[in-house]
Amino acid sequence: MKKVKSFMAIALFLGVATVFTGCSKDEDPIIGDPSIDFKGGTNYTFENITVTTNDQITVGIMAAMHPDTKKDLTNFKLTLGNQTLVDSTFTSASFDADYNISFASVGTFTLTAVIKDADMRTAEASFDITIEQGGTAVKKTTNIEMGSFNDPKGSFYSTVNEMVYKVAEAKENQAAIDFIFFKGVTNANSIAAPDDSQVNTISDFQLNEWTTKNQTRFNTTAMTAAEFDAIGEFHLFPEFNATTQTTLANNLSNGQIIYFMTQAGKKGYVKVVDLFSRGDLAKFEVIVEE
Repeated sequence: MKKVKSFMAIALFLGVATVFTGCSKDEDPIIGDPSIDFKGGTNYTFENITVTTNDQITVGIMAAMHPDTKKDLTNFKLTLGNQTLVDSTFTSASFDADYNISFASVGTFTLTAVIKDADMRTAEASFDITIEQGGTAVKKTTNIEMGSFNDPKGSFYSTVNEMVYKVAEAKENQAAIDFIFFKGVTNANSIAAPDDSQVNTISDFQLNEWTTKNQTRFNTTAMTAAEFDAIGEFHLFPEFNATTQTTLANNLSNGQIIYFMTQAGKKGYVKVVDLFSRGDLAKFEVIVEE
């Protein structure tokens, strides 16, 4: 629940008591704290809440000088736990601002807004935010080297087993294979689902003898290599677009990111690390849901 507290409450009580017993009315000083509160309404967060690390909230602040003291506001500070989000100095009779806040760490923290006036009097408002981990757990595999159909390195990859397979091995583990790498005349360097019609024309892969061909699907993405590298232990994947999905990601280039979803429904990304000068040998990194 939102709390409003004045740092000067005790001093105010003592001061009034002292003046009441020892001073005439004409000598009474005008004592009053500024006011501050969080904005309410559907567009704002203003009371205790639970969010995830993927969420963003908007808080609105309204503050004003005391109407009797007429001492201008001079400083606003917004903190989340021990982290200072805003520390603004100004001179004004009122303060009105909105802030969008995102979260990186889990735990329960108090969001505190403090206003100060020219007499150094302060008021504050606060509420608690419980932050839980968002997204899904992912695993990242690096240094995945794959060769085309005419290369001694394997062309078949399993995201579950995090392994590269050669032709004979892949035939024995058909249900585990999620994509195949090859270099073709038309498609250049490509990765394809086992059920893709074009990869099935490559006789060296012996896919005509397979009875299980996983239906991995690909989407294009604007993700950069740096954004891929920044993904940690958890990630919130975007919606996979079934209307634009393909069975083949072709004409690959270094640094490119391909978004995929396995037949089992696991989402992930493939980063093209290096296609090397010869072109039919590739190095990849893969991030996929646990």
